[in-house]
Amino acid sequence: MKFRLGACAAVMLLAACSGEKSADGAAQLSVKSASGVAATAASVHSGRAVLTSIANAPDRGALMTYQNKGKPSKVEGAFTYYPVAISEDHALKGVVSGHMTVPMPDGSQVKLKYEHHDETIDGNWTWVGKVEGGDPMQEAIITFGEKAVFASIPQSQGRHPISIQTSNGQLFAVQVDPSQLKSGNSHDRTDVAIPSVSSIVEAATAQIAASAQVAQSAPAVAANAPPTSLNTVDVAVGYTPSVRTRYGSASGAVTRIASLVATGNEALRNSKVNGYIRLVHAMEVAYTETNSNQTALQELTGSNGVSPVTIPAALAPLRTARDTYGADVVLLMRKFQEPEHQGCGIAWLIGANQASVTPANDSRWGYGVVSDDNDDNFYCATTSFVHEIGHLLGSQHNVANANNIIGRYPYSYGYKTDSANGNFFTIMAYGDENQTPMLYFSSPLLTLCDGRACGTATADNARSLNQTFPVVAQFRATVVPFNRGLGNDFNGDGRSDVFWRNSQTNGNSLWWSASPTGSYSTTTAANWRVVGSGDFNNDGKSDLLWRSTTGSNSIWWGGGAAGATSSSTALPWQVAGVGDFNGDGRDDIFWRNPVSGANSIWWSGSVTGASNSSTATVWSVVGVGDFNGDGRSDVLWRNTTSLNNSIWFSGVAAGARSSSVAANWSVAGIGDFDGDGASDILWRNTGGGNSIWLKGLATGSRSSNLATAWTVETTGDFDGDGAWDIFWRNRSTGENQIWRSGLPTTVQAVPAVSGTAWSVQP
Repeated sequence: MKFRLGACAAVMLLAACSGEKSADGAAQLSVKSASGVAATAASVHSGRAVLTSIANAPDRGALMTYQNKGKPSKVEGAFTYYPVAISEDHALKGVVSGHMTVPMPDGSQVKLKYEHHDETIDGNWTWVGKVEGGDPMQEAIITFGEKAVFASIPQSQGRHPISIQTSNGQLFAVQVDPSQLKSGNSHDRTDVAIPSVSSIVEAATAQIAASAQVAQSAPAVAANAPPTSLNTVDVAVGYTPSVRTRYGSASGAVTRIASLVATGNEALRNSKVNGYIRLVHAMEVAYTETNSNQTALQELTGSNGVSPVTIPAALAPLRTARDTYGADVVLLMRKFQEPEHQGCGIAWLIGANQASVTPANDSRWGYGVVSDDNDDNFYCATTSFVHEIGHLLGSQHNVANANNIIGRYPYSYGYKTDSANGNFFTIMAYGDENQTPMLYFSSPLLTLCDGRACGTATADNARSLNQTFPVVAQFRATVVPFNRGLGNDFNGDGRSDVFWRNSQTNGNSLWWSASPTGSYSTTTAANWRVVGSGDFNNDGKSDLLWRSTTGSNSIWWGGGAAGATSSSTALPWQVAGVGDFNGDGRDDIFWRNPVSGANSIWWSGSVTGASNSSTATVWSVVGVGDFNGDGRSDVLWRNTTSLNNSIWFSGVAAGARSSSVAANWSVAGIGDFDGDGASDILWRNTGGGNSIWLKGLATGSRSSNLATAWTVETTGDFDGDGAWDIFWRNRSTGENQIWRSGLPTTVQAVPAVSGTAWSVQP
């Protein structure tokens, strides 16, 4: 699995960082990993450079330029194809500048304002923005891959969005005549399959027995929480040869899938659903292109809902991949054929007619089939992919097209309106001709559908999805780690690492995923120590922040000394914590002057544009974490005199949350131990007692005990399951152990490190 946005980090780094060497020698080391490959600064995380991309046109101030003298090269029914050259470089710079320019076929230009970007497997990444001063309901979603680009870009004056397509390895801007389009989903076709009543009854006893367990294993996820194993449905996709042929290569096929996933996640984000879909694997399968989607679904599932169906040999590897990659659900994707496929997709409606859903009994129905692209003016929308996943999450069509079948909840319906009430339809609804599709799941809490509510109390897919995501996300145990910007993940594999330093020899040793296997060693002068770690350049790898007794600082990118960036700060100043206080994906440094009480936040580790404040000297920073799960780090303060605590959300004093703890308790670590997307506080008592305050709150805390000879060295997600663990060390014996998810019942042995000179930093 490769990721791409290190290139964005490189662009940002050029704008924000200097490359001076430290006078104290911390950046002068020649470091090699165990494999002998020299470490590099701010390396591109994906291994794919812009020059190797199909979108390698130079940035001339716009995303694309029209070829063929601006004339279309072909017209296929409703679709007019204009050949273009695209500049991925322009999009990368747009992440930094916040703007993008897109020329239209008629010579006009659309100005886009950057909203955010996402990345997925094989170097694919997506740029999302909105038209400056335009319709807030319409978004530009542009996905880049090595050999393909796909996009939907709004035009002005209510015209149909222009799309960017890759066909047989060529890039096109495609203009659509909506008057000629026909949906591949007609109202006399169904795209849901229902497990038979007998199948449900057969599992009823097990469902009842499992209900308590599910309630415990699917805790509520914080609003706006980042992707974790609790709120993310992992997806494996098998695509047929027609998809590869249509998009020019296997790489192009995967980029197409990544673009559909990005569209789905944008719909979830728009709808305020606290859930994500994540592509963990894509592979080609030599399955037939011409049978119906319903037949394909039954053969992929191995059941018609009542009795077993023989699984073709061509689909067996896809089912195996589901377990190999921990995919909660699986989709088969084929190029749309009309009338052979009989619609744009089909999936099992899990939880149909309000049946309870449990991983033990319903994961066997986690399969769907989706058709993509168009055929003879019949087309399948780019939301077909997430529409079918919506069925797997218990969501149903609008009431009129639900065939009297309820989804997981009585309100699990999509929503559509007539011409007198906005004339639109949401993702799970079946739209009529000339109706406006909305990139939203139905919800009465949203009022962005032509200025009207996007749902009602009885048509609220968003509410339903918020309830089913945590359950379906457990259909398979997470295998592919989450690359969530862990503060101590130095190789970007989604697992925390352990950095050791020897106070006598000045040697350092970096253990990948808390294992000495494959570790590499360095040496740093005695006057240097590690005072923090974080991903300062957003390349997916944590960096080490060193500080010397002279006041010099040095950032080792990816934990390696080569190419380190240096700065200097007066000695009274100390690094109090590292975190992403503004939520831009790059960690910041929180400095504190214990003499004057002054504070300063260095954004992305750079003094440029620092934010300053002041706090009385009786207060000390004892931890940094995202306690409310909003994607921004918060500062935990403790008053050494009054024993009061205060959490500054996003590093700002306004609206702080207060608490108090007795003097014999101290903060031993911060981490998201229950994997709900919000940080927790690990307190330790001088008598050996421990207490984990979930979300930083004393209410519902978890208690344990461990002998006082043991100390918390660090916290992190060492197994990549989305829940943080505690790394303990016995300073007397040299023993080490990990409490997975912070639980004393899930102890993992770690090789001992003899001698008291070794300690984990920071």
